[in-house]
Amino acid sequence: MLGQLLILQIVTFIILIVLLRFLFYRQLNSALERLKELHEENLAREAELKRELERAKKERVAEIEKGKKEAKKIIEETKRAGEILHRSIEEKAKLEAQKIIDQGKEELSRLKNSLYQEINEHAIELSLKMIKYTFTEKSRKSLHKQLIDELIDEIAKLEKERFFVKEDNVKVISSFPLETNEEIRLKEIISSKLERNIELNKEIDTDLIGGLVVEIGAFVIDGSLKNRLKRVIPYLREE
Repeated sequence: MLGQLLILQIVTFIILIVLLRFLFYRQLNSALERLKELHEENLAREAELKRELERAKKERVAEIEKGKKEAKKIIEETKRAGEILHRSIEEKAKLEAQKIIDQGKEELSRLKNSLYQEINEHAIELSLKMIKYTFTEKSRKSLHKQLIDELIDEIAKLEKERFFVKEDNVKVISSFPLETNEEIRLKEIISSKLERNIELNKEIDTDLIGGLVVEIGAFVIDGSLKNRLKRVIPYLREE
């Protein structure tokens, strides 16, 4: 009887694991599909950006051509005023044309950087919202725990010389409350790096979705999901 009960418990446990994995992968596939849609939206916006840059480039070229024509007209009119005056005006026209070209390049560069930044910020916000509303709280906590474990391992591998700030209080910002073992391990590692006992000032920021941010004075270690998305979005755009 005891053996049958044990077998029943094992089978029940296996079924629960299979069911949980099925639900997790189902949510993961949904999230990946949404990420794909988001990537396609970003590609569409990038195409729109390229068209806008091309249009701006054509406008700048037209302005440059207009400036060159005006400069040529001035040069031709001033030839009658003498060779010295002609050279002076010609030089001035060249400088004006170069100025127009430089201004056009600067404006194009500012426009490109501004649009890229806007696209990146929009993509990050959409990704965070998608994860927030697609994944269950249990799934987000699981992801959060994985990110924290990885960050703590990375902190443990850092050289002591990196911890140049002398602080006794360390600010820790996380999307979910730290578990006791996570808090103890993090405190021990940072205390070892700083070579003194420290206190963790904990804060909760649900906008991080997952992960952890550690602030040791001016030294900040950002292991949040939001920061990871900031780093990966530019690579997705290039691909």
